[in-house]
Amino acid sequence: MTAQDSYVFPELALEPVDTGTNLLLTGPPLVGTQRLLLSMVTGADDSEGLLFISADEDGVSIIEDYEAAGHTFDPGRMCVIDCTDHSPEPTGAVRQVSGPSDLTGIGIEFSSLYESLSASGVDRVRVGLYSIPTLLAFAEDFRAVYRFLHTVTGRIRTAGGLGVFAIDPGAVDDEAFATVAQAFDSRVIVRAGDDDPEFRVRGLPDQPDGWHPVP
Repeated sequence: MTAQDSYVFPELALEPVDTGTNLLLTGPPLVGTQRLLLSMVTGADDSEGLLFISADEDGVSIIEDYEAAGHTFDPGRMCVIDCTDHSPEPTGAVRQVSGPSDLTGIGIEFSSLYESLSASGVDRVRVGLYSIPTLLAFAEDFRAVYRFLHTVTGRIRTAGGLGVFAIDPGAVDDEAFATVAQAFDSRVIVRAGDDDPEFRVRGLPDQPDGWHPVP
């Protein structure tokens, strides 16, 4: 598997992941789940793009969190879809929709931004979504959220991207969790360790066994 066939994670105890892979990141919000997601969608070099869908935190704050973690947000190849209704004045890298219930609007912005990144010469895009329970809380039916996720992950799979989507299993009922999980290839499980949060991978070949620290 060459570099162009995979996404690498230099900060994490993860082996390269095939292009077109969608990962479901499961864990409570206060045990480093968002921190791990930000690490996973950080590109290994300047050739990769980032498209972040934020349902829990306004887009400007997401950029601040990203940079506070030691990364540089480049609006030429990175963008955020803000699904909240309390965003400050957006920057050029932030697109807003009316709220987390507007799955159609999120999907339209996602497609538009993905196409814009491709048109600007960005061939490899990492997509992050935080978090699925907020979409479920505002949806009339969890099956609508599944259809949205199925469409987005399908686009990522076809385009050779990488998708990392976060969910707290304790915040949704079992049927909704089992349904939305079908849109993903495997899971990355996060838990509180003795000292720091830990994660392990389920469902991907050639990955390290056991639990590993979230940096």
